Amino acid sequence: MRQPLASASESPNGQPGRRLPVFVLRYLFTVVLLMLAFESNLVAQALDASNLNELAQLARAGAPQLALKRMNAEQPSADQDLVAWTAWEQERLQILFGQGLFEVLIARVDSMPGAVGPGFRRQALTLKADAQLQLGEAASARGTLRELLWSGVAGEQREIRARWRQLVIRSYVLEDQNEDARIALQRYRQDFGDESPQWRWLSAQVMLQAGATEAARELLKDDNSQQGQFLRSSAALESDPGQAAAIAKTAAKLAGQEKAPGMQSAFWGLAAKAAARAGNMDQQIEYLEKALSLPGDAQLTHGVLRLDADQLWDAYLARGKRIGNDEQKLLGSDEDWYFPATEAVETDPLRARILFAVLAEYGTNPQRQAVAHEYLVSLLKDESHGDVLIRRLYLESVRYQDVDRLPIVIRYQLIDEALESGDLDTASRLMANLAAPAGSDRFDWELRRARVAIFTGDIEAGVKSLEQLLSSEEQKWTAQSIDRLMQVVFDLQTVQHHEQALKLFTDMLDKPLEPQQRRELLFWMADSLQELKRYDEAAYLYLKSATLHDPTAMDPWAQTARYRAAKALVEAGLLDDAQQIYTTLLRSTSDASRKAVLQNELQRLHLVGSGKRQGGK
Repeated sequence: MRQPLASASESPNGQPGRRLPVFVLRYLFTVVLLMLAFESNLVAQALDASNLNELAQLARAGAPQLALKRMNAEQPSADQDLVAWTAWEQERLQILFGQGLFEVLIARVDSMPGAVGPGFRRQALTLKADAQLQLGEAASARGTLRELLWSGVAGEQREIRARWRQLVIRSYVLEDQNEDARIALQRYRQDFGDESPQWRWLSAQVMLQAGATEAARELLKDDNSQQGQFLRSSAALESDPGQAAAIAKTAAKLAGQEKAPGMQSAFWGLAAKAAARAGNMDQQIEYLEKALSLPGDAQLTHGVLRLDADQLWDAYLARGKRIGNDEQKLLGSDEDWYFPATEAVETDPLRARILFAVLAEYGTNPQRQAVAHEYLVSLLKDESHGDVLIRRLYLESVRYQDVDRLPIVIRYQLIDEALESGDLDTASRLMANLAAPAGSDRFDWELRRARVAIFTGDIEAGVKSLEQLLSSEEQKWTAQSIDRLMQVVFDLQTVQHHEQALKLFTDMLDKPLEPQQRRELLFWMADSLQELKRYDEAAYLYLKSATLHDPTAMDPWAQTARYRAAKALVEAGLLDDAQQIYTTLLRSTSDASRKAVLQNELQRLHLVGSGKRQGGK
């Protein structure tokens, strides 16, 4: 339950309680502050640069989502302080790009205030163009870059113009427009020279796509950067297939030494391609698994290296059929595959994965296929970054483009992983038309479905799920189940759907609530009424929450509820009632800081009242 003045980790009686949502904790903190200092001073406090630096460090320390969440609450508005907003927005865009949230980044840039400075606008549009390329939107990226290139940047900003021209060339590479890319590269060389490593890599990529492998090798002969070695080895594989085994060994070694995930994935992918050319199918599969378990660099590998989930599925099945031929196993005879696969789980996990993949594809009935998928997934989980590989293997495969083709048991596992990683869109897609898993808690499943729907913007579906739970005659209501459902209704308040939250809270009043739960529910209903500007109704429920069990109650909950009621009464224009409540609270507290807050409220109320009387005259 949410407690306005109790500790976040304790229930009202001091016993350990359930962990509360972050937005609730922030709310509780705000309420306490209101009782400790002048509200006017608190509102006026500005967040200085140290806050932003702290959030930047938080993102670099491995918690970018938390940093973004705090930014949502703490970033100054552009209307109030454009300079401060710009500083925060610069950091936000970098975090969004680093997290691969390219669509969110593009939307932020598109909604920039028109008054932002030209330097920040160029920086933001450059990130937008790069994000568009990451999403494969080459034509849109060129449109963004055209705007930048025509913006008349000063001559001393030569480096950023070179960056824009590189992105233009990348857009041509992405669309396999080799002639346009070649011409753009020539012009780039004329304007900026050929000392830039980015120019060499782009040139080599264009040459490889055009089949000029020897020219690419010559261009990169002295380039020992990771990108240079990758492209040079890719060219060597195409021009000298007899060296495939050696190239596979070298690429695998480089992958093991590399720390950047994108480059590591590229080298593992190259090692897999070379191993396949050398006829080593087991190595191909092993390297593909490693490559797909890491985030890739699509711009570097486009047109040079194919790397996708279906390639791994095809490799599993091709190797499995080869084993079947060698060992006289028949497709359609499930036992020929199942028993050898289970025997190999401990001794040769790679062989086991291959055999289970074959059984998953060609098993004689859905039940046996599902069992094989379960085994395959459990084995992949034991590998480094196995969860990432599983998601890609099933969610990025053409085989399972239609989620209804996914084995049910795998869908449940992927839903859990998507929820844990915060990928609510994927969780929503996987949960569509899916019943609760056998033996699971239907109430818990429907709550999860509702929460996912709410946070992915399908408010109607989320509310419908909650309404069905509340109207269910089979549901046994306990304090715990009511509390869990209440947490999801809080989510509706978080996304500002107060009408729906209010209706659900009202329906919950008919349930067997504990005395304190009923008191709390009235308080949260009042919060929604306050947001809906129904101030007199909000004041009524705040006071009802304060006095539900004792008309004279002055415990911390009652004091907070009375204080909120007085604020609502001021908004409703009922100043005399507000003054009476503030005065009562002032008499009931001995804390100096609380007294200061209340005296300040009374003084402001007196000024408001005087202004109204003078206006009336």
